[in-house]
Amino acid sequence: DVPGMVRRLVAVLSDGEVAALSRKWSASPLRVATVCSGTDAPILGLDMLRDALYARSGRHKIGIEHVFSCEKVKFKRDFVAATTRPALLFQDVTEVAQGEGMCHDGVRRLVPEHFNVLIAGTECVDFSSLSTAPKGLRGGGRSAITFWATLELAKARTPAVVLLENVATCPARDMEQAFAEAGYVAAHTKVCTSDYLLPQSRSRCYFLFLLAGKARFLPSSSEETWIHTMKRLGPRRPSFPEEIPLRWTDFLLEESDTPTAPTGKKKGRRGKPLSESLGSKWLAEVQAIEEKEGLQKYGEPGGRPYSDATAHVAALASLPDRAKMRLDVQCKRALQAGIDPLTVPLLWNPAQQLRFTDAGFGTDGRPRPLAPCVTPKHEWVVSARRAPLRGAEALALQGIRVPWEALAKFDEKQLRDLAGNAMSTTVAAAALLATFLTAELVEERRSSSEKRAASTDDEQGQGVKRSRIVGVLL
Repeated sequence: DVPGMVRRLVAVLSDGEVAALSRKWSASPLRVATVCSGTDAPILGLDMLRDALYARSGRHKIGIEHVFSCEKVKFKRDFVAATTRPALLFQDVTEVAQGEGMCHDGVRRLVPEHFNVLIAGTECVDFSSLSTAPKGLRGGGRSAITFWATLELAKARTPAVVLLENVATCPARDMEQAFAEAGYVAAHTKVCTSDYLLPQSRSRCYFLFLLAGKARFLPSSSEETWIHTMKRLGPRRPSFPEEIPLRWTDFLLEESDTPTAPTGKKKGRRGKPLSESLGSKWLAEVQAIEEKEGLQKYGEPGGRPYSDATAHVAALASLPDRAKMRLDVQCKRALQAGIDPLTVPLLWNPAQQLRFTDAGFGTDGRPRPLAPCVTPKHEWVVSARRAPLRGAEALALQGIRVPWEALAKFDEKQLRDLAGNAMSTTVAAAALLATFLTAELVEERRSSSEKRAASTDDEQGQGVKRSRIVGVLL
């Protein structure tokens, strides 16, 4: 119940706070643009937040117009088109920054000129601690390119509010400085998804930028107030008596609940013959862990317990031997701790080196309640299922639930990729709520010429205005 999670964020607020922000931010519809959109999770979060605020106040419902979205990867644009349905869906943020770009339908269109809020999840691969070739903000990689394009878009269209998300290891001070030089007041804070009701250990950096002359902090607020409010809604949020923390296993689906999706292309290989793997560097990794932790040796009887138990499981058949070796080590770790991973679900990542991961339980011998960070290339294995975590489950761990008919258009790899690139909806909703609480738009009323220009923007977007997403969230 992701909408229920957002309602719990709103429950932190007093009646006076809800009434004041609802009245202030519903004065005119919010015109929102999203770039590097992925799943457009912030729009899903904003829609749930708007409903939660209205349910609490009973009046002053915030209007939302999703004027355009932008996503480079085609199947992700397909996902956005099937779910949030923005008025315009562009292909490339570097084109959008220049004022005109190719849309998803193959037609070039002008970028709308008037919108209040820009939300961006610029690429993070070059800033990630997992990157094998990290690059800085001026390193020329995709992370830098999409960041600078987003900044150029902000300079050209001057939205009052910009919300930006990236990995916790991004060059935050440099990113703040770049927006400050463009006339924005900047604030940022590091957050973890698990503090916002979703059971996933996902550390991210969120930025708020307010354009001088168009938006400002309230007289009683400042950059520090926004950061404090993010903490108030997250790690410092009071718990309610009926609140039961969710575990990642609560997001697992029954087989009958899984949509029928395209299978996609499978490599069909089983890795190198085991005789070759036994002499490879992967075995050296395994042997080092076995020696250090006192585990049964891989080449001895009982040394491959998970491989033996899953020898005829089709879902794991195409894994390379190095992945199977790692699963065996994780299984032996669990058995040594007194946990049977074939009956107790643990979450394992066979693509990651053993020294960087654990077997899914803590030093107290209990299974971890939080899932590790969902990444685009992940293929987590649920030990008791003897199969990977499904794409729909990975999306759910990000707070994204969509109709089965939409999910069925994408294969498992695509769904996992979508989940790994997404913002967590509850965190995005919290960042927006913190903004509503601490800031205000200066230009609440536009001139008649601006209104005519905005009307023209809508006509270019085929006249589509969205005030609500219908049937997207379950």
